[in-house]
Amino acid sequence: MPLRAWQTRISVLISILVAVDFVAIFQQEYRALRPRAPMPPFVVRFRRFTSLNTTIRLREGRILVSLSDLLEGAPDVVAQAIAHILLAKLYKKPVDAGQNLRFKRFASSAAVARQTELIRHARGSKRYFGPEGRYYNLEEVFDSLNLRFFGGLLGRPELTWSEGVAKRSLGHYDAAHNTIVVSRVFDRPSSPRYAIEYLLYHEMLHLKHPVRMRGVRRCVHSREFKAEERLFPELDAAMAFIKRL
Repeated sequence: MPLRAWQTRISVLISILVAVDFVAIFQQEYRALRPRAPMPPFVVRFRRFTSLNTTIRLREGRILVSLSDLLEGAPDVVAQAIAHILLAKLYKKPVDAGQNLRFKRFASSAAVARQTELIRHARGSKRYFGPEGRYYNLEEVFDSLNLRFFGGLLGRPELTWSEGVAKRSLGHYDAAHNTIVVSRVFDRPSSPRYAIEYLLYHEMLHLKHPVRMRGVRRCVHSREFKAEERLFPELDAAMAFIKRL
């Protein structure tokens, strides 16, 4: 048998062994959570998700679990925490605070966070619709704000309008793809320039103040971030316009 075929076969066997370990752990946590209930069949599969996604469903008497393949090498205690959290949510039971903290510490560790970011960049896709709108050009607005508030020192990321007129997500900065996306709801004559300037300024602050970890918590808007945000002259008017949207 060729070497590559052997490697594929070994990889499959390793995945099966890991899945069997997770099945045993899910059975153990199920018994602890529901000591008198009959044990249902468990099917645990690893998926090529773009993050630490996990799902659990009860279908035709079987419990179907999908886990990110980033979790295949997780320690047993982390696997137990995942199993407990998913089963508790499935059966609407209280989630043990210790188990929840254990998983959060694992997910927020530097090594796992770095690997997750790399996977998001490699597997994730980003649709670009360009910075040129019908009424506003995002690159022109960015360059103007960069000179006014950042001394022209911020590197310009990819700038794109959203595909549709989104009102629930008006804008966001995607660090994995170094992209700022702005909703097309702002690209119309009734939108005052200060509103789109504020929105883009907010996302530019994410470039200057990246997300930091404080223990197991992600600090998205730090004290420094909020202090600089308040420097925007038309902040109150922009917020009022956004609330009307």
